[in-house]
Order: sequence, then structure tokens, then C-alpha cells
Amino acid sequence: MEGKIQYVSPFKRALYLKRVAPLRNLSPDQLALVAQQARERFFARGAVIHRSGDALDRFHIVVDGRIAVRSAEHGDTTLRAEETLGLLTLLARWQGGLDAVADVDTRTLEIHADDLYEVFEDHFTILHNEIRTLASRTLEIRKNTPTGAYFAPRGQDAPPPERELDLIDRLQYLRRGPIFRNANIDVLLELANRTQEAHFEPGVTLWEVGNPSGYLYALVSGNVRCTLPDGGWFRCGPGYPLGNLESQCGAPRWYEAVTETPVVAMRNKTDTFLDMLEDHFEMAREFLAAMATGLIRILVEERERKANEEGAREAVGGD
Repeated sequence: MEGKIQYVSPFKRALYLKRVAPLRNLSPDQLALVAQQARERFFARGAVIHRSGDALDRFHIVVDGRIAVRSAEHGDTTLRAEETLGLLTLLARWQGGLDAVADVDTRTLEIHADDLYEVFEDHFTILHNEIRTLASRTLEIRKNTPTGAYFAPRGQDAPPPERELDLIDRLQYLRRGPIFRNANIDVLLELANRTQEAHFEPGVTLWEVGNPSGYLYALVSGNVRCTLPDGGWFRCGPGYPLGNLESQCGAPRWYEAVTETPVVAMRNKTDTFLDMLEDHFEMAREFLAAMATGLIRILVEERERKANEEGAREAVGGD
């Protein structure tokens, strides 16, 4: 790698990290904190960087060179300068495996999971930046949702409650989600007390395209039809956090949401939720993992959708 970066000083690491998408919005001071955790690594051509089945306890940022990778996060591709290897997989604690080999002589900046989470715990603004980044990436893909798609966790279908939700009902509902399944009961009580129960008849417009976000409706029962500006639509059902993505990344509403059936939901302000994450790091870590897991899944779905479309086009061309 003659003529390439041989030794990356802490200052140069910070400057370099500024060009990496997940870190682009950090302040200089925040970048410096992350840069302090980065270790320069060199991999000769053909060197195995990670093998499926091995525990993933670090991620890499490519400085120079190329990495051939196969994973749910990346698909089957080649990573180049300023791309990250394994960050989503690490955050999600994904068990699907990751294979990575240096395609040519390659230099990376390596950050261990323990060091990353220590930075997250000590500096919530850096963790919040990662939440916003994941939400923004997910939102961009969700905007291409195929018409007629349905979003709701499996096993969440439920008839409308016959009475208002009491504290126990709210706690049980929160426990169903992966974020709160192992949360401290005091944290759940605090969150349950801060949510507002909402009831809607069919045909009620919850918001229109372009309205400000900043809150979500966690659907307890019923369905909401979401219509995009181009006429495409999708449907959301019980267990879905309606409006969460745009609220987490500070974007306006990107679809019109209208109730199709009677709907019962729990309304939660995003700022209130973020305050709780700042006070309870383990819950913040679980939320980050859930967002990373969700993003990996839709990346897989998107690749499969594109492959199916390409296959259909080739079949038509072949005829």
C-alpha cells in the first residue's frame, strides 16, 4: 500500500471519521471521543477479518483497500473506503453470521464493542446520533414500501379492549415488545404513566403528509391505512409503533394516516422517551439493538425484492 495512509494520528482519525456516514453529524469534540477508541489495523490480501460462527465484538471502518463481505447486513458485496464493516450486526447482536476477507491489502480503523458502548453510556448525544442515523436509513427504505404491505409484529392481533387500559394493561402491552421485555419494572412504570391512551373511530385522519412529527401511536388494536403522496399505501396493525421513524430522526410525516377500524393506541412523545433512554442506558442499548435489527431485516427484504424484480425482468426479456 505504498503511498497510502500508513499511520493514522488521532487528529487524522477524527477528520477521517467525519466522512463516514454514521458519524457525519457528530461535533468535533464528539468525533474526537470516538477517534480515541479507534485502533489502526492492517490486513494483507486474503486475510480473514471475520468468519461466520465467531463472536463479533468489534467493527471496522475501511480507510484504504477493499473487503469482500457476505452477511445479512451487507449482502454479498465489496466494501471500500469510508464504509463500515459489521456495525449494524454488532449493534443488533445479530446471530446470522458475517464473513469478511481482505480483497486487497487493506487498512481499517477498528473499534471494540466495549469501547463503543462505554462512549454511548457516557455521552448520550453520541448514542442519540446513532439512533437518528438508523431511523433515517430505515425511513429512506420504508418510503419505497410496496403497496399493500402490512406491518405488525407476529402474534399481536387483539380485539379492542372493552374498557380503558389500566396501569397493568399498559405494563403487559409494553412487555410484549423486544425493547421492554427485560426492562426494570420501575422504568416500565414510569413509561406507562407517561403514555396517553387514545381511541379513534374509523375514518379519522391522524396526520397528513408534511405535518410535524415528534410523537408516535403504539397500536394496541385496530388498523391504520397509510397513503403515500404517489398513491401507494400500506397498513399498520396492533403492536406497530406508528410514526416512530420520522419522529426519531426529526423528519415530517411522510404519509397520510387514516384509521380503517376502531383503533386503541398509546401515545408517547419522542422527547419524553429519549429522556428515559438517557436515564436508563440498558433500555437505550435494547432500543438501539431493536432499531439495528429492524434495519437489517428491511435491508434483506429490499435486496430480495430487487432480486425478484430483476428476475422478473429477465424472464420477460427471455420470452
